[in-house]
Amino acid sequence: MQVCSRLLLVWLVVNPYPQETSTSPFYSTMLVAWSATEVIRYSYFVLNLRGWVPGFVTWLRYNAFYVMYPLGIGSECWLIWLASGVAPAWYGWALWAILGAYVPGEFRQFRLHSLGGEIKEDWANLRQGAIFYIRT
Repeated sequence: MQVCSRLLLVWLVVNPYPQETSTSPFYSTMLVAWSATEVIRYSYFVLNLRGWVPGFVTWLRYNAFYVMYPLGIGSECWLIWLASGVAPAWYGWALWAILGAYVPGEFRQFRLHSLGGEIKEDWANLRQGAIFYIRT
């Protein structure tokens, strides 16, 4: 899903309409959200392979999502909307159709990830023998 949305944004929205999209502040916020998410994710993976992950990196890995995901999705939706306003009629309608499916699909992914992270955290704490722990 993530790869498809990024391909959509890069090749079907930003590339054909750079004047409208790349000059928008939402283009920058989208890139910040994408970049920060990847830096956190791959830092966690590398440190995990080394066998030592600091607590703050684990916290960022599972909690930065709550800020970065809405920031990225909101920016992506805004850029699709900007491109639909200058695109030819049929392309604009296609972008609106994509946006109509995009928002509910991404909201579903957000909820699944949120619940999935809590379930993984609960099981990890139980496996480590924790009786009391604080869920953040």
